[in-house]
Amino acid sequence: MEIMPIKVAIITGGTRGIGLGISEQLAADGYNLIIGFNSNKAAAAKAKESLESKYKIKVYPIQGDVAEPATIDKLFECLEDKFEGKLTALIHNAGLHLGTTTDPTSEQSKLAANSQSQLLGDGNLTSLAQYDYYQNIYPKCLIRCVEKAVNYMEDKKGYIVATSAPGCNMNQTPRLGYMMPGTAKTVIEFLTRYYAKILAPRQITVNVIIPGLIKTEAWHGLMAKYGGIDSQIMQTMVENSPMQRWANPTEIGQVVAFLCSPKAAFITGVALPIDGGAHLR
Repeated sequence: MEIMPIKVAIITGGTRGIGLGISEQLAADGYNLIIGFNSNKAAAAKAKESLESKYKIKVYPIQGDVAEPATIDKLFECLEDKFEGKLTALIHNAGLHLGTTTDPTSEQSKLAANSQSQLLGDGNLTSLAQYDYYQNIYPKCLIRCVEKAVNYMEDKKGYIVATSAPGCNMNQTPRLGYMMPGTAKTVIEFLTRYYAKILAPRQITVNVIIPGLIKTEAWHGLMAKYGGIDSQIMQTMVENSPMQRWANPTEIGQVVAFLCSPKAAFITGVALPIDGGAHLR
């Protein structure tokens, strides 16, 4: 009997929402997981228990703020300790949203509160401190992760996927209230193209996904003071999208799992909307 090689993925922000959907689908494809989380230990423990029980794989949650280089170091220390430094896929999914951090006095929560106001068009221009923090969470974290990850990946057996957001590239109308996170995610998309070219000779693919309206708990926190996820504001947003519905995290996870498989070995440098056609507007 042929012994299947061990597959390992590192997923930042892999314990809830879109990240958990990605973790679920990679686990279903036989990936062992190192999943990052910031503050919610209960959610991380629940994700570990559920994924290991259902898919018979190994899951190691690692706590820390991805804006800090030490957190990235911990992810790869776990890779060396638990999986002999063998990495198949890197997914940078972690982000900053109000409602997904449990400490309202933390700097992250304060920045997220400002982000919420701007996303909905009722805030002031963002401070440079907020700009720096978003750059650390998104492009700087991606650089730190990729520069480490490629040292643990075999040629022809490596996949890298990052997460962006609508309105962050030249093909979509910019969202004025999303200026600072959008600026950071724009750099994510730009870096993806360059890393794709750099790593193409090694047959390591690098792509970025752009989720649309995905029904996760982040939206509950974001819309709390506007009537919640079922408010008229949200209903209008959904009705104005071409498919007129929410997606669920599993649908995002299925696309990421495809990009992290040999079936997608000839796809690299792509920014792929998963938004029910919202990018067509």
